[in-house]
Amino acid sequence: MRSNKKAWWWLGGLVVFLLIIFIFVKSGSQISYVSTGEVGRPSYGSAEANIILEEFSDFQCPACKSAQATVKEILTTFGERVYFRYYHYPLVTIHPQAFKAALAAECANDQGKFWEYHDKLFENQPNFSSTDLISYANQLELVMEGERGFLACLESRAKTNVVRQDIREGDSRGVRATPTFFLNGEPVQDWSQLKNLIQSKFIGG
Repeated sequence: MRSNKKAWWWLGGLVVFLLIIFIFVKSGSQISYVSTGEVGRPSYGSAEANIILEEFSDFQCPACKSAQATVKEILTTFGERVYFRYYHYPLVTIHPQAFKAALAAECANDQGKFWEYHDKLFENQPNFSSTDLISYANQLELVMEGERGFLACLESRAKTNVVRQDIREGDSRGVRATPTFFLNGEPVQDWSQLKNLIQSKFIGG
């Protein structure tokens, strides 16, 4: 009788041990993303600047791509006098790949290359398949593998809340289309005239 109980104890222990091993191996085979901590939001310049320019943008939006030349001209012309802040506002009903492109850009942001990835996306719009997004990361020599790598971040959609937070911010400020710009908190009606508006309103001459 005792030998039977002892055998059952051994068998039960073996089952528990094998179950633990199975769970460990299974979890190790899944992609898991470990955040690198608090990451700075996409911005350029000092938040103390007198001119604050904010953009709500969609990587799959043709007009947003056109607006980039204007933004770069402003930053080049006015330099440190301008603080520029970028917000994601993917219009998913008409641009089905825009949300994932935004996620990829935030994964690049984790590695300090948001703006480089941002430029790649607009240069290659609308090629935003998973293969494309991974290719752009490779071209920028991002760390791809491991818990902190680009692949795990993208595959797990780790930056979903970051993008959704930007969308909520846009919604609260009445954004309905992209690109939408705010200049010192006021919505800009015609972004093509942004440089002239800044010049006349803040610089003079």
